Amino acid sequence: MKNVYKLFGIIALVAIIGFSFAACPNDTTESDDPTENVYVVGSYNNGPNNIACYWKNGEKTDLSTMESDASAIKVIGSDVYVAGSNKKGDNNIACYWKNGEKTDLSTVESGAAAITVIGSDVYVAGSNKKGDNNIACYWKNGTKTDLSTTDSIATGIVVIGSDVYVAGLYWNGTTYKACYWKNTAGAKTDLSTATSQAYAIAVVGSDMYFAGHYNDGTNDVACYWKNGIKTDLSTVGSYSRAIAVVESDVHVAGYYWSDSCKACYWKNGEKTNLSTVESFANAIAVVRSDVHVAGYYEKGTDWIACYWKNGTKIDLSAVKSYANDIVVITK
Repeated sequence: MKNVYKLFGIIALVAIIGFSFAACPNDTTESDDPTENVYVVGSYNNGPNNIACYWKNGEKTDLSTMESDASAIKVIGSDVYVAGSNKKGDNNIACYWKNGEKTDLSTVESGAAAITVIGSDVYVAGSNKKGDNNIACYWKNGTKTDLSTTDSIATGIVVIGSDVYVAGLYWNGTTYKACYWKNTAGAKTDLSTATSQAYAIAVVGSDMYFAGHYNDGTNDVACYWKNGIKTDLSTVGSYSRAIAVVESDVHVAGYYWSDSCKACYWKNGEKTNLSTVESFANAIAVVRSDVHVAGYYEKGTDWIACYWKNGTKIDLSAVKSYANDIVVITK
C-alpha cells in the first residue's frame, strides 16, 4: 500500500480530486460578466523540501515552511480549506489548513486525500497507520472514524444530510478492490469484482458516481461507476482520477499510456488529449462550458504544476511542482 499512498502525496493518486456534493465540484453562480477565480492546490520544491501551497489565479500561497503536501481544496466564501500532510519527525501527519492555519488530525503516519465543509463542520478523508497497515478513515472536526480493519485508503468524501459517503479501496486478502463506505466500516459497498481502485466521488440528486480504474486481466482500464454500473473510458492502459457531472454530462480527468503517461479528460466517454509529453491529470472542474483540469507535466528533468483550460496549458511554477486539485469560483 505504500506506493498507492505515495501517489496521493506527490503525484496525487487521488487526487483525486473531483470530490463534489453538487453536480460540479465548485460553487458557481450565473452572471452576465462573471469574475473567475481559479484555485489550484499542490506543492513545489524549494530545494531540500516539497512545500504545500495553493495558487489563486497563478499567485502562490505557501501553507508550510517544512516538508508537506496539499491534496485537496475547498473554498467557502472567503475561507480556503486545504487537506494534506506535514512532516513531523519521521512521519507524515494528516492535517488541514483553514486560511493558512494548520490543524493536525493524527499523531501517527497518516494522510489526507479529500475535504468537504458543511456549515461549521470540516470532514477530511484519508488514512491512518495502524500496525503495518494504512486504515481508511475520515475525520469530522478532528474526530476519526475508521472505515476498515484491513489495508485501505479513503480517497473522496461527500456529505448528504447526516450521511457520510467515502470512496476508496481496500485489501480483501487477495487484491485491492474499489469500494465506498456509508458512515461506518460495516456499511461497505464494493464497486468491482476485479482488482480496482476508486479515487473520486460525485453525487447528483440520487445518483452516485465514482471515478477509478480496474484491471481487465491485461491492462488497467479507466472507468467510472454510476450507481454501481461501470462505464469503460478506454481500451488501453489508463487511469481516471477525478469526476465532475454537469447536467447529463460526465467529465472524467486522468491519463492514458502512449509511450508514457499522457494527461487527458473524457466527456461522455470521448477523450480529449491535453499533452504530448509525459503528464498527469489529477482534478477537474467544469464551469459553464469551460473545462479546467489540474495536473503536471514533464519539462526537462522536472515536473511542472499546471492546469489546462479548454486544452490550453497554464503553468503555475517555474520549479519542480505538482498540482493535485482545482476549484473554480465565479462571481
